[in-house]
Amino acid sequence: MNTCSMNNPLICPLCRKPNHCAYAAGRPAEECWCMNLPVPKRLLSQIPDEERGKSCVCEACVRAFKADS
Repeated sequence: MNTCSMNNPLICPLCRKPNHCAYAAGRPAEECWCMNLPVPKRLLSQIPDEERGKSCVCEACVRAFKADS
C-alpha cells in the first residue's frame, strides 16, 4: 500500500489517484462531481477502516463499481 497518500483528502482511498473532490480542494461542496453521482454504500464499505471518513472515493471508482454491479 502506498502510505504517502494515506489520509490525504485529495486522494481516493481505493485507487490512490486524485479524487477531484471540490470540497477538499476548498471549493463549495455543491461544485463536486458527487452531487450528481451517488456513491453506493457498498463501495464505501470497501474503504479501509483507518481511512474511512478522511477522504472521498473518486468518480472513476464509483463508475467502475456501478458498471461491475
